[in-house]
Amino acid sequence: MPYALPLEIEDAPEDSKPLLKAIKEKFGKSLNLFSTLAHQPDVLGGVTQINDGIHNDLPDLYRELAYYKVSRVNSCDYCSHYHRQAAKKAGLSEEQLDSMDVNSKLFDDKERVILSYAEELTKTANVDPQVVANLKSFLDEQQIVTLAATVALANFTNRVNHGLDIELP
Repeated sequence: MPYALPLEIEDAPEDSKPLLKAIKEKFGKSLNLFSTLAHQPDVLGGVTQINDGIHNDLPDLYRELAYYKVSRVNSCDYCSHYHRQAAKKAGLSEEQLDSMDVNSKLFDDKERVILSYAEELTKTANVDPQVVANLKSFLDEQQIVTLAATVALANFTNRVNHGLDIELP
């Protein structure tokens, strides 16, 4: 049982209502994570703003690979469920998603660097400088910032989901 119940749009604080309506339009339904965050409109607004921002300049495949890797490391079934779907849509195969091993030959060199970066930042809150150097061979600084924000947002949503016991609908 969730520790805070998701809110219906009509029951949400006034400042959360337009955000929940936009989320429903974007995803075709309200998602429990956002409907639960609606209890605190400023937090909901911040999360949706960051979520929109990470979709701007990093290729979808890299963003979803990183988000899904973080969610797997953190055993977040909620985020893994939604980001597995998004990762498949971005071009990752079922076999890749089942593996997520940073050393797997299922991934090319760039994908393995993305996996390493996401795993290291999640597990230790640090990243080996060589991993960053490898990222810089194919991502510019803006994209690296977006990748860091993607990993951070995934860790944030994973912990909110665990901390509030948010359920899949």
